Amino acid sequence: MSSLIDRYALPVLQDSPRPRADAGRPRAWRSLEELHRSPEWERAASREFPPGAAEPPQGLERRRFLQLAGTVAALAGLAACKRPAEKVMPYTVQPPDVTPGVPNAYATAWAPEGYAAGLVVTSWEGRPTKVEGNPDHPVSLGATHPHAQALLVDLYDPSRTRSVTHRGAPSSFNAYQDAQVEHARRLEAVGGEGLWLLLEPSASPTRRELVERIRQRFPKARVETYHALARDNVYEGARLAFGRPVETLVRHDEARVVLSLDADFLVQGPASLREAREFARSRTPERGTMGRLYVAESHFSVTGMNADHRLRMKPSEVERFALAVLGELANRLPGLERFREGIAPWPERARAVRAVAEDLARAGPLAVVVVGPRQPPRVHALAHLLNARLGSAGRIVTYQESGVEPGPSGLEVSRALAEAALAGRVDTVVVTAFDPVSSAPVGVTLGAALAVVPNAVAWAYREDATAKRCAWVLPAAHVLESWGDARAVDGTVSLVQPLIRPLFQGLTELDVLAPFAGVAERTAYQLVRSHWERERGGPGVAFDEAWDQALAVGTVPDTARPALGVTVDAGAVETVVRAFTGAPSEGLELNLVPGYKVQDGRFFANPWLQEMPDPLTMLAWGNAALVSPATAERLKLSPSGTVRLTLRGRRVEAPVFVLPGHADDTVTLELGWGREGPEHEVLGVDAFLLRHVDAPWFSGGLQVEPGEGEGGCVTVQQHWSMEGREVALQDTLDTFEKKRPEYLKHLKGEVAALYDPFKYAEPYQWAMAVDLNRCIGCGACVVACQAENNVPVVGREQVARGREMHWLRVDRYFEGSPDAQRALPQPMMCQHCETAPCEYVCPVNATVHSDEGLNQMVYNRCVGTRYCSNNCPYKVRRFNYLEYRPRVTEVEKLGLNPDVTVRSRGVMEKCTYCVQRIERARIEARKARKPIDTQALQSACAQVCPTEAIVFGSLHERESEVARRHRDARHYAVLHELGTRPRTAYLARITNPNPELEHG
Repeated sequence: MSSLIDRYALPVLQDSPRPRADAGRPRAWRSLEELHRSPEWERAASREFPPGAAEPPQGLERRRFLQLAGTVAALAGLAACKRPAEKVMPYTVQPPDVTPGVPNAYATAWAPEGYAAGLVVTSWEGRPTKVEGNPDHPVSLGATHPHAQALLVDLYDPSRTRSVTHRGAPSSFNAYQDAQVEHARRLEAVGGEGLWLLLEPSASPTRRELVERIRQRFPKARVETYHALARDNVYEGARLAFGRPVETLVRHDEARVVLSLDADFLVQGPASLREAREFARSRTPERGTMGRLYVAESHFSVTGMNADHRLRMKPSEVERFALAVLGELANRLPGLERFREGIAPWPERARAVRAVAEDLARAGPLAVVVVGPRQPPRVHALAHLLNARLGSAGRIVTYQESGVEPGPSGLEVSRALAEAALAGRVDTVVVTAFDPVSSAPVGVTLGAALAVVPNAVAWAYREDATAKRCAWVLPAAHVLESWGDARAVDGTVSLVQPLIRPLFQGLTELDVLAPFAGVAERTAYQLVRSHWERERGGPGVAFDEAWDQALAVGTVPDTARPALGVTVDAGAVETVVRAFTGAPSEGLELNLVPGYKVQDGRFFANPWLQEMPDPLTMLAWGNAALVSPATAERLKLSPSGTVRLTLRGRRVEAPVFVLPGHADDTVTLELGWGREGPEHEVLGVDAFLLRHVDAPWFSGGLQVEPGEGEGGCVTVQQHWSMEGREVALQDTLDTFEKKRPEYLKHLKGEVAALYDPFKYAEPYQWAMAVDLNRCIGCGACVVACQAENNVPVVGREQVARGREMHWLRVDRYFEGSPDAQRALPQPMMCQHCETAPCEYVCPVNATVHSDEGLNQMVYNRCVGTRYCSNNCPYKVRRFNYLEYRPRVTEVEKLGLNPDVTVRSRGVMEKCTYCVQRIERARIEARKARKPIDTQALQSACAQVCPTEAIVFGSLHERESEVARRHRDARHYAVLHELGTRPRTAYLARITNPNPELEHG
């Protein structure tokens, strides 16, 4: 009898982990506390849930809480029996394109970095509710980053500017236009002297034409672009190498060796969506060859997390590393002979430099060097030279004409404007760039300068620091409320069309600039249409048809530009390269990076992004000073404390966060934080206070001392741990090839059970597969799931108590020592187990199983015992501890998905495999008398994924992608030994390290 029990008994999570089948795989861990198994971590790990998660609301005893909850429920039931008091009216004449209960999809675009990314937006009866990528757009390819998913929150944000104001008093757009038209006549008489336009960088053809008209009308005016995260170094580096600014495009799917010099190209840059897709395609171990990625950087980036070799170093040392690689390649490649002497060696990095150079030389035309925008122009010029000599330029590296306005757009522009205004040389300034006052560098008093300009105009989405100092404040229209156009980095033009009329009288940038251009057209729609009429031969039936087609598809045909033929000026590159002294950096360095979630602060007020954990630190609702474990120990910095950072006499105090894999003697701060949040509290630390014009990204001479306050970082990285189990797996290509087809055999197949498995009927057997080789950990799936399924925002305090509500989380694991050079992201959602532990402990059958394999939640049955969550080994169920919806305004409710039930307090919820999409597809298939097109049916997380890491479909279709991945040699089931038979399969990550370098 005992042997029978031993054979069929299910292990429980309180048991000690079983010995791993592959003891040679490095141990994975989520935090330094887990790695060292500190007493605090041991106490937290012994609990089923994070401390504080299960506690009742503060200030109430349990008995009183239950009494109030029962009273509220009774009153809610009575209220539900009455008709609503508000008067409603049906359609008198129903719009031809609107069917109640049936969503429409419209193509549009947005330009997050000046360049277009195509979008398809779902609209319910005039209400945009979901954003997707346009599959026909050459950059988005059907995917988006988290920021595009979160556009809806900004659209329905009740804190937006709502009307035109003049010196604090209500006004109107007509009054603004009349005032500026009259003012423009006076400026025209003096050639526009005293007129400044400070614009956001943009590749819009219509705006470029409008700006050219303004320049012609006002030849003495200053028309400048400004962005706090400007890519000036990229364009200046191209000028050094080619004599002109160009955009560089890389075919990562064809590259065999990539050296990234501080370039987070998987999530940053105008072509990052396409480059991420192509990079994922190069990571296919089944074909026997894989690309190899080297990343040299200081802070852990998303691209660094996906590197085969990550070389951590101070930010100022990246240039030195690039020069050392150049010196090695000079002895291996023709055309670099002039660099064989005079390049200072780097003895401490000699092994890595030699291995990287040899790998690049072997790959030749299939090797590429990419550089991030924070590095100085000469590093970009050096990369262009190396790509030309490797032979990759013109093959897998192509160049495009820059679509944004030429000229600098960084901190120098804001300083020039401030100096001119304070000197009385500015009469009118129109600011459409995002809040330049808040991002002004040290010593630039742009706010005071704008306050003295008689006719200062701010086009602002919220009442930010810039708007508060300008005479005119114009409410900015959201991109989903706007007419416009935008050019992608390859030249393809998309039309921007509104999904909804402006909610708060918002104006487009074209509306703001039109009075100064002296054009007849008065609206953005008229301006855009007139521009393309002139471009396409004038008005007529043919143009009307082409216009409608472009709006429907999302792109204007025949607008992509051919690749440029450019030649590197090796002499010019040599001149700037030899100007680098190569002196080693001494002391501590400050490393400023764009905020991954808030960028330069423009997404600061977006709660979806605030609550999304950072891909590496897992921080939510704030930033922190990132340091390496060695630096924290040397400087005696407490992980739960603060640190004072002093640079050139300016000081800030920030929470400390010890990040494995961070460069030593470097402190990293994200920009864009330190502003007032939704609840009027300041979130994070304003790193712009330490930013200087001559050192916008990194600087030496940083002084660090422990602070006196509590850090207060909110992070979800320590909520659960693997406890030694094989959950997130990665191996080398060599190991995979040696062990195939027996690879991970112990983590797949049937587990002995007392009962025969249930035979699921055809035609549909829903399942999911997640390829860890493709997942880059960007977090787009997290926000997409939140948007699709009406997942509430709980706020900073509740996240700190472990009550986050995300149905899908992306866990992050490190491997090796505290100086870990390798990290692994793993999306984790409900596994839809065929023998789900949650189902047989629910006392009211609120969680049940469908004939098609879905683990379903019946919200109306749930009484909130939380037994299911306790028994879920994957910890993917979420409980509504509080009522989060009553504080949502009527405007915000417009963004809810009407296909998904809004849950209330006391109810458990989780991933449903987007069952609402399945049912809608079933209805459409039944109407068409056809089976469900499972190839077109996607869950929200699968649809948004830039790298196609997540796929969804039916296992009964043997040739589907999800079925193929379930048969892949790399597939395995998480916690397979428990016998839960999850419908979600994972494919282990396979890396391709250089044998000449240490693994990791």
